[in-house]
Amino acid sequence: MTKFCIDLLLQQVRDGHQTALLWPGQMGMFRRKVEIKDRGITRLEPDWIGVHNYEVINPLPVSYDEGITKFDAYMKDGGREAYSELLETYQPDVVHVHTLMGIHRSFLEETKKRKIRLVFTAHDFFPICPKVTMFRQGAICSSVLSCNDCGKCNTTALSIKKICLLQSPFYREIKNSAFVRKLRKRHRDKYLSENAEDGREESVEDGENYKKLRAFYDSYLQLMDMVHYNSTITKAVYESVFMLPNSCVIGITHGDMSDHRRRRDYSRTGLRIRYLGPLGGAKGFFC
Repeated sequence: MTKFCIDLLLQQVRDGHQTALLWPGQMGMFRRKVEIKDRGITRLEPDWIGVHNYEVINPLPVSYDEGITKFDAYMKDGGREAYSELLETYQPDVVHVHTLMGIHRSFLEETKKRKIRLVFTAHDFFPICPKVTMFRQGAICSSVLSCNDCGKCNTTALSIKKICLLQSPFYREIKNSAFVRKLRKRHRDKYLSENAEDGREESVEDGENYKKLRAFYDSYLQLMDMVHYNSTITKAVYESVFMLPNSCVIGITHGDMSDHRRRRDYSRTGLRIRYLGPLGGAKGFFC
């Protein structure tokens, strides 16, 4: 998602548009006021184009794909004054939302109030499934509509304190160090392995709470002027759950992809195809 977002943003700059990034940043343990911090110009590869970026201080928690259990923390609102000031200062023509994680509903409401066009790109199934993939025990979840199994899937949810650490400036500085990258890989490998074979029966929450959470995200989607799907499958899944506004289907790619196809004879050597995805079965390789 980040790759697509940055690639699209850079192309818009090359085409002469003025663009900026708004992203969920650090969460305070004691000070909870929502603020927008102007982080100035950031130069992005490959052309080192300068892009203005703004950090949301005290956003809603970012659950990644590990689940949600603390519903109140994810559904509270705030920051209306800060978002209003940002929109008045920057005055965008379009706000392109790439994820609902971390964003307060008041930002979308303030955007809508100013008749600024809202576009949402569905990169995953997060508004439907807190675990993002709708994939459970090696298969597509069979209780998507009822949410009956959500309490079992979301046992892996991160605590709010851990999310605060992951969103902190300190972690931002060390996350790409060799040691932390090794820890992250170990965690992800274990997490994806457990996710694929999860047979635990304990439930951390009632399915009705997950229905309320889904209704909360539905209220976000209803504010969009356009919903952009990356495939007809994504469109079909979303529209089997939500009654959504205008939509379009546009395949997602990025500008760093080059066509290296060549006609070759593999009759003697054989053709080897490598799978570069995660260990879990959600990408379909193991099906």
